[in-house]
Amino acid sequence: MGELRRNKKTDGFEELAEEIIHSLQNKNVPLLILDEKWLEIFPEHLQNDVIRKKVLELNDLLKKQGQQFEQIKGIKRYKSQMMQEIVDNMGADESAIGRLKQKKMDKSQKKILELNEELKQTEDSLSELPYQIRQTNAELMVESTRICYSRFRVNKERMQELDAEIAELKQKLKMCVLEQQEREMQDSKMYTYLHSLLGARLMEQLDRKLENGSEE
Repeated sequence: MGELRRNKKTDGFEELAEEIIHSLQNKNVPLLILDEKWLEIFPEHLQNDVIRKKVLELNDLLKKQGQQFEQIKGIKRYKSQMMQEIVDNMGADESAIGRLKQKKMDKSQKKILELNEELKQTEDSLSELPYQIRQTNAELMVESTRICYSRFRVNKERMQELDAEIAELKQKLKMCVLEQQEREMQDSKMYTYLHSLLGARLMEQLDRKLENGSEE
C-alpha cells in the first residue's frame, strides 16, 4: 500500500482508499488483469508504475497458485503410489523376502509421513493465496479508481475548453453564413439591375466570358 499512499496524499485520495477496499470485501470483484473492460481502460501503455507493479504481483500470485495446485496433485499421486507399495508388501515374515518387504513398507510409511507434512505445508500456503490475491486486486482497484478520477478531472477541463472553442466556432460560422447571404443578395441585386439595362443577350455573353476567366 506504500505506493498507493504516496500517490493518494497528492490528490486527496488517501481517506477514500480504505473505504474503497472495505466496500470491495463483500463484493464479487473480477480479477482485474483478466477483466476485458479493465484492460480496455488500462492497456499496458496507459499503466503507471503502481499499476504495473500490482499487475506483476497478481500474475506472480496466480502463477504460484497454479504451481501449488499442481504440486498438491503430484504429492497426492506420489502418496497413492506409496500406499500401493505398502499394500503390495504386506504379509512380511522372518524370511529374507519377508524382511525385504518389511524394509520397503517401513520406507514407504516414512515417505508417506514426509508427504503428509509437505502436503499440509503446501495446502496451508495455498489457503493464504486467495486472500493475498483479493487484497492485491483491491489495491489495484484503488489505484485504478484514483487514475480514473484523475482522468475525469483532465477530461472535464479539456471539455470546458472545447465547449468554449465550439461556441466560438459556432459564432464564427454564424457570421460566415450571414456574410454569405449578404453577398448572395448583393449579387442578385447587381445581376438583376444589369440584366434590366443590358438585356439578356449581352448578359449571357458576359456570363460566358466571366466563366472562362475573361473578366477583363
